[in-house]
Amino acid sequence: MPIIGTGINYSTGAPLFEFIEEKIFIKQILESLRQNAEEIQNLTRASSISKVFLGEMERRVLDFGDPINAGWTYLVNEDNPNLDEIIQIIQPLAEHRGMKDPKTPLFFHNEPPDEWTDWLQENYFAPELEMKKVPHYILIVGGPDLIPFHFQPLLDSAASVGRVDFDSMEDLKTYIKKIIRLEKAPSPIVSRDTIVFATNHGVDTRGRLDATYFSHHYMAKPLADHILNQCGFNTHSIMADKATKANLLEVLRKFKPALIFTASHGLAAPNESIELQKQLNGAICCQQIDIEPIDQRLFTANDVPINESFLEGSIFFQFACFGYGTPAESDFMHWFNNPTLNAKEDFIAALPKILLAHPRGPLAFIGHVDTAWLHGFDDPNNPHILERWHPRIAPFVKMINMLLAVQPIGLAMADMNKCYDLGNAQLTSTFDRLKRGKIQMTKDFQIRLANAFIYRSDAQNYMIFGDPAVRLRIPYQ
Repeated sequence: MPIIGTGINYSTGAPLFEFIEEKIFIKQILESLRQNAEEIQNLTRASSISKVFLGEMERRVLDFGDPINAGWTYLVNEDNPNLDEIIQIIQPLAEHRGMKDPKTPLFFHNEPPDEWTDWLQENYFAPELEMKKVPHYILIVGGPDLIPFHFQPLLDSAASVGRVDFDSMEDLKTYIKKIIRLEKAPSPIVSRDTIVFATNHGVDTRGRLDATYFSHHYMAKPLADHILNQCGFNTHSIMADKATKANLLEVLRKFKPALIFTASHGLAAPNESIELQKQLNGAICCQQIDIEPIDQRLFTANDVPINESFLEGSIFFQFACFGYGTPAESDFMHWFNNPTLNAKEDFIAALPKILLAHPRGPLAFIGHVDTAWLHGFDDPNNPHILERWHPRIAPFVKMINMLLAVQPIGLAMADMNKCYDLGNAQLTSTFDRLKRGKIQMTKDFQIRLANAFIYRSDAQNYMIFGDPAVRLRIPYQ
């Protein structure tokens, strides 16, 4: 079974990663489990506490679909140089969400990863908090330099979490005003339309099926069918040879969709300057026409029309490498004692920033940090259209169902977060059984180990950019 990652290298036009042979991949995971055991055990411990805490919240009969009832707050780094201005800008949204003291957010104190469990314990699970309504919705304000990427999914195990990180305080102010305006508007802005866009690059130069062949056939097409026939929404499918940049721009401008779902390669520019990386990483690599240069088929932040309404009130989901952001080091490669330098620093992609900073643009964006892996939703050795409630595809289906049922976006991502929690527990259990000599290295076990590792790491890296409490407002007809 080949392990296939997605992504295109801007400098070469070639895939970012070579296929990894299964035997090599599994051997490296087994060796790295011993080296990374403490990290996984800490994450599992935090996730386990979170599950107990969430169960207690459910017994208190909180309505998680209502941010005012479930509670809302925001999280900032105590050393953020713009702290006072952020508090002032966030205040109208905090009041809109029913936050009791908008000037008292949660603070991140630059704790190292081995103290993150302690942070959760202090801020969410401490005995003195037991009888208080701890906010379920948390908006992180700041980039990964102030609050690390990996802290977000860990916090997501206890709450519903999103993040904003704009290039200016004015952009943050614009986004806050947009949320409040759209939520108070007398009627919905969006229509009962959805857009599903998926490239398909077929066979590569070595005669192997490209990753987008699988994401087109076994993710995008079944999801488009589900949205149309089960959810009852008008679905505009732009796929394979029709998935060009021109067609994407045309359909995005023509309709006022509630949901946009794209599946493609994401761009990365590891050989370029950090300035160019921040501009291009995560761009949507549209279908190639003949020998069209890569620059001409990229949908980037520069293609978002600022002076006209563009996807106003919608939610945008991008399945692609680096669509949400780029970590300096690949989260996968450090497991293999081969840290791959993606960039000089962690950063959020430009596309979600420009979309949410648009005064008449989307409400929220879901994307992927680091490399997105095909194995997260299908098996390239045995490709087929999975049942809708198969464990691999179910989180995507559940997310779409809940978004189109006008649930808050943070709640819609709950199943994806559960995959991350379950994966940590599985890896911890595997390490324990390895230490006790209880594992037989059968082929079935090795396949399940590869499944667990990729499934867990892929789920960890889907994140929300925007307020996790926003939801779609959709007309009845």
